[in-house]
Amino acid sequence: METTYYLKGMVCYRCISAVEQAFYEIGYKVTSVHLGAVSISTKEVLPDTNLIESTVKSLGLSLIEDKKAKTVKQVKNIIANVYSGDFDFPYIFRLSSLLQNKLQQDYDNISHTFSTSEGITLEKYVINYRLGKAKEYLLYSNYTLNDIAFKLGYNSAAHFSRQFKELTGLTAKQYKQMCSNKTNTELTA
Repeated sequence: METTYYLKGMVCYRCISAVEQAFYEIGYKVTSVHLGAVSISTKEVLPDTNLIESTVKSLGLSLIEDKKAKTVKQVKNIIANVYSGDFDFPYIFRLSSLLQNKLQQDYDNISHTFSTSEGITLEKYVINYRLGKAKEYLLYSNYTLNDIAFKLGYNSAAHFSRQFKELTGLTAKQYKQMCSNKTNTELTA
């Protein structure tokens, strides 16, 4: 996998060798470097952006965030905030409207950017995120299905239950029971 980072402040050819050396020292193979950009090859998951950012900063440079990556990051943060369990859902709530207002972009553009960058539609991402939070609540809290549905912005516990079963193949109760049995088995083993 190859990842390209755009750098602000690269103004001379000495910067090229300094960037190449710095990336080598932190363990990344540089595939190309030119004024304003460096591409690295990694076999592992995503590179450590914090390490790269601090390395670049130590050279007196800064990372320029890609507009698409910035949009995706903002969308994920908004989704995490909305479905954190503490969001006060208005009577009529549309995530698409919230995203449009917060990002000052057309929803179709936001959705397209997210889908092409992440390889999953925004709608499926939201469903999977909510499902993950629901599983967390089922395992680590004593919330009722109504409470969980309310915290995650479902219109009803029935809608939540249907979607949970559709995606996991289990009812919420079966899921909780299965995880409880698995935990008990692991504790006794």
